[in-house]
Amino acid sequence: MKKFEFEDSGRTFICEPATSRATPDQMWWWVNVPGDALRYAAFHAKKTDTPANVKPRVVEYYAKVLADRERPPLPRPTWGQGRPPAQQKKADS
Repeated sequence: MKKFEFEDSGRTFICEPATSRATPDQMWWWVNVPGDALRYAAFHAKKTDTPANVKPRVVEYYAKVLADRERPPLPRPTWGQGRPPAQQKKADS
């Protein structure tokens, strides 16, 4: 299967099967959305893939990307900063 593009919800999706530097022996569906600075390796490409069965997976994948962007960032661990000083207990008078 070769590169194809389609529109959904006002967005153009450009899909192309290709390898990645990290996994040169595995084909991925790479997705570009004009206006988005990133290119995504959405999922593995299969020999049985067609535009009809790839489109809904791409739309679902990109919806998840957008939802993940909207979530607040997770707090990062503070491993190297040590523990905060223990609070001193007040002595009863």
